[in-house]
Amino acid sequence: MASHVQHLMTVEEFLAFEGEGDTRYQLVRGVVTAMAPAQALHGELVARLASRLVAGLRPLCRVISEAGIKPVGRDDTYWQADLAVNCRPRQPGEIYLEAPSLVIEVLSPSTAAVDRTLKLDDYRAIPSVADIVLVATDRVAIEHWQRAGDVRQVRELGPGDTLQVDDLGVTVPLDALYADMLVDAGAGGSDS
Repeated sequence: MASHVQHLMTVEEFLAFEGEGDTRYQLVRGVVTAMAPAQALHGELVARLASRLVAGLRPLCRVISEAGIKPVGRDDTYWQADLAVNCRPRQPGEIYLEAPSLVIEVLSPSTAAVDRTLKLDDYRAIPSVADIVLVATDRVAIEHWQRAGDVRQVRELGPGDTLQVDDLGVTVPLDALYADMLVDAGAGGSDS
């Protein structure tokens, strides 16, 4: 009986990997994984969030879309976050962010399970990441993970609420973010 052994890649091998056409990839625990094309609503939320971040960020910080993130202590995983904020000087030839302070993932039906588990766990382990934001596409809802010392707390936001990232000077009213989008208003936000 023949057995097939799958080659697990390192991040260095992955960054040299060219893939096929315009397909975007991530490296998940050594396995190259193609990313499904995003729905228009996903792209619109990413664009709206990026514009609000740029408008509100404190000086020297910048917003990066499709930000490459290599989790601390892992040489087998490379994520592409929808958005990230970096407040360190740009490095020549920089491929992934060494120390993002904010990471945002807009949840899609095809990615939500991985975003809420593997990605969230990896992002929470990065010392520089103070805030992680998971944005729903099916309703007006955001999960805002904030670090307070060594503890991470999540705040669930909904209609009428405002996402605030005080360290970066960012304020995003959810009603304005989701205005004119065909999503369920859902229940109001609450602290968890």
